[in-house]
Amino acid sequence: MATINSLQSIPVPLPIFDGTDYDLWEKKMETLFKSQNLWDIVQQDRNEKENEQKDASALYLIQQSLAQNVFGRIAEASTAKDAWNMLRKEFLGDPQVRTIQLRIL
Repeated sequence: MATINSLQSIPVPLPIFDGTDYDLWEKKMETLFKSQNLWDIVQQDRNEKENEQKDASALYLIQQSLAQNVFGRIAEASTAKDAWNMLRKEFLGDPQVRTIQLRIL
C-alpha cells in the first residue's frame, strides 16, 4: 500500500502490473500520478533540480506497482519518465505500430 500525499494518510493499494493488460495499468497509474500532482514529472523531458523529490516519488510508485517479473525491465531507469517510457514501449508498443494495428482491426 502507498500513502496518498503528505496531506492525507489514506492507504491506497497500487495497481500491480504483471505483464498483462498494460493499457489498463497505465490508465490507473496516470490517475494515481494526477491525484498526487506527479503526472507532469512522468511526462517531462528534463528533470529540474527542484523536481528531484517529486521524480523520486513518481519513480518509486512505478517500481512498487510492478510484479517481480516486470521490475527488472526498468531497474536501470533513473527517472520516472525513463521507466514510464520503457514500459510503454515494451508493453504497449510504438505509436506508429499501434496506429497500423488499429487500422487493420
